[in-house]
Amino acid sequence: MPELPEVETIKNVLNKIVKDKRIINIEILRPTLVASPIDIFTTSLTNATFKNVDRIGKYLLFHFDNKKVMISHLAMEGKYYLLNENERDSNYARVIFHLSDSTKLCYDDSRCFGTLKISDEANHLKEKEISKLGPEPFYIDDVSDLLKKTSNSNNPIKAVIVDQSIIAGIGNIYADEILFACKIHPLTPAKFIVRDEWINIIDNAKRILKQAIEDGGSTIKSYHPGKEVDGKFQQHILAYGKADEPCPICGTPFNFIKVNGRGTTYCPHCQKKKGAPLKIGIFGKIASGKSSVLSIFKKKGYSTISSDEVVAKLYKRKDVIYKINNMFNLSFTNEVDKKLLREYLVKNPTSINKINKLIWPLVKEEIENYFATTKCDLLVAEVPLLFEAKMNNMFDFIIGVDVDENLQIERLTKRNKSSGKELLKISSNNAFEINKNKADFIVNNNSDLVSLNKQLDKIISKVQEYLDLFPSLHLL
Repeated sequence: MPELPEVETIKNVLNKIVKDKRIINIEILRPTLVASPIDIFTTSLTNATFKNVDRIGKYLLFHFDNKKVMISHLAMEGKYYLLNENERDSNYARVIFHLSDSTKLCYDDSRCFGTLKISDEANHLKEKEISKLGPEPFYIDDVSDLLKKTSNSNNPIKAVIVDQSIIAGIGNIYADEILFACKIHPLTPAKFIVRDEWINIIDNAKRILKQAIEDGGSTIKSYHPGKEVDGKFQQHILAYGKADEPCPICGTPFNFIKVNGRGTTYCPHCQKKKGAPLKIGIFGKIASGKSSVLSIFKKKGYSTISSDEVVAKLYKRKDVIYKINNMFNLSFTNEVDKKLLREYLVKNPTSINKINKLIWPLVKEEIENYFATTKCDLLVAEVPLLFEAKMNNMFDFIIGVDVDENLQIERLTKRNKSSGKELLKISSNNAFEINKNKADFIVNNNSDLVSLNKQLDKIISKVQEYLDLFPSLHLL
């Protein structure tokens, strides 16, 4: 969607190409885009001459010599093209303004989400579309009003800064860039953003938007500011759209999540969420002691959930039993026998991906439901295949549990009479080595519980710093 820099660029282009041109006829090919009565719209603008084009937030304001003002919102794909009369209309022309110099201005909109509305000089700023807008970052010198508006808001800060009634002009692209520059997690509740952080948000918003305007905005996918006009700010984008690419600051791969339905990219290392609850994910090698780590968190009073226990419950569900039997031609009745299934997977390793694709989404759903209904400062989940299941984005902190291979095989052999080395065939050892650099903390479980406790105490102390900022909100 065109944002403030793109709309500013369009405004500048339009001022060069339509100023002083008179409208002699209007074709409305998609009436639903016109928010005014069609007859009033056409009679108001026929024979009117463009004086200039202005912008407020993401709205274009076309001023005419007869004191009329056309308010235009481009929504997802709106564009304006100036063409000669003998040229073919633009591909998705919806409203065509035929001009006195044998040219035509096509409002082009493939998605048809844009709007055109007629008003006048005396009232256009009072129209509901304009009057509800908050100030643009360029006009915010004191953040006191922002602090007041958000002091009790649990809405994520990403959702707040793209709310046009609070701050006008910031959209998805620049919100990701601004929050990355400020090192603020997009899911941080707005009420946790303190004065200095709001000042930093506004300062970075001014800097980034100014740079984007100078670059002509961003050309992203199908969006272009105008005919044969490409924005260049995408060359300076650091975060937006770079999911799984390394953060330019710390090298950690960017995460991608949805915030109020908007795709959002952030660095899980540089942008930590503040305030309770915080979610911790535990992953590691098979037989590394993940359950021991989870047990320590539970003994310390935190809420925990084990994906192994979730899977055990799933294996008793009739629909899951039916799908597994059908998938592998097995014959489980009241529940899936984990031992028999494991033996089958050892013999048929190509089936591992099939069982994972069935079980992982169900495990994720159960953990999300547990987190949503549990009140605690720290919510901890053990998910052995955290990254393979693409569940890493659910967590604010990730702990990786490592162990020496000899000790690992020894533990596996004690756990099961089968060969420990055979069990390693269906483990995630190689994946752990690949993903361990994405963890916030690594626990080496090669010693005893005393050593393990000491390592976890240090981690909890570090995580606690993000909770101690707002001690009155603690739920334990």
